[in-house]
Amino acid sequence: MHSKSTLNPLATITLILIAVSAVTFSFAAAATTSTESSTDFLFSLVKNANATVTETYSRLEANATAIPQDSLTAYSQALLLANEAASQLQAGNISGANTKAIQALQKFKEALRIVYEAFPETPTEAQITLEKSVTLQSAIDRSYEQLQRLENLTGFAAATGYNTTALEDKIETAKALLANASLSLNQQNFEAASNSTAEAKTLIDNLLNHVNALADTLKVQRLAAYVNQTKARLETLRTEANAAQNVASLTALNSADASLASAEEYLENQQINETLSALASSKASEEKAAAYLNPAASTSDSATPSPSPKATPSTSNKSPTKTPTATPTPNTSASIK
Repeated sequence: MHSKSTLNPLATITLILIAVSAVTFSFAAAATTSTESSTDFLFSLVKNANATVTETYSRLEANATAIPQDSLTAYSQALLLANEAASQLQAGNISGANTKAIQALQKFKEALRIVYEAFPETPTEAQITLEKSVTLQSAIDRSYEQLQRLENLTGFAAATGYNTTALEDKIETAKALLANASLSLNQQNFEAASNSTAEAKTLIDNLLNHVNALADTLKVQRLAAYVNQTKARLETLRTEANAAQNVASLTALNSADASLASAEEYLENQQINETLSALASSKASEEKAAAYLNPAASTSDSATPSPSPKATPSTSNKSPTKTPTATPTPNTSASIK
């Protein structure tokens, strides 16, 4: 009697075909709950991929040719991913179902590639169609992911008061192109699908470049607003220091003004890290000036540090004490990613 480890290729294929039938059944059941045409199309691709791989395996077996083990392994992984896709869809997670279905298709492709490399042959029309479909669908999905990032960035920019009308119009244009690409792909009009996908990708790439530049602009605007707030605070402190004829405070204020001037120059050149460092130095000197004006209050509140920009000031500019009142600082951690 043969052990499991000595199953011949035909028996192995039979086991795989049984698994494929189970996957196809679970996909059919899950698809009834989905109204997303793109998801349905992905499921049909998975079904076609199953048929293509098993047809290839059958031809190898008919010629008494052993199926490469690496190919069988990739195929088994494809089946597992297909089952996971079906489970995700049944749970109502369309995005997760799409992701798992695409991963399954990639494993089906890997299984075929290994076979073709081991036994080169002219691919069938069905195999060529599968290759084109998977490649285009993957490109369309990547473009949709980039569009989501664009929409997030554009929404943030709009919330800061930036006019995003032109950006929003172009995003809608890219969406329409991708919708056309998906429709053409469903109809197996690969040339039209490829053209629409390429046009959408070019538009999206241009938009990403523009929005990335916008993100830097918004970061600069926030820092510029903080510089103006710092100027106002320093003017108020200088008025108090002059009235009190407090030389130590005035000296610290001169140092704060010098660091702030450096920060403005760095900011003008969009040297963000240098700007933050100069602002931190200015803040340290500002705290010194305030402490010299009210040393008693500073000493009593020394355990409560006031916030400062996220940069490490030079040692010479660190304050020995803290002011009793925290001063707003730029939230650089909220920069657009």
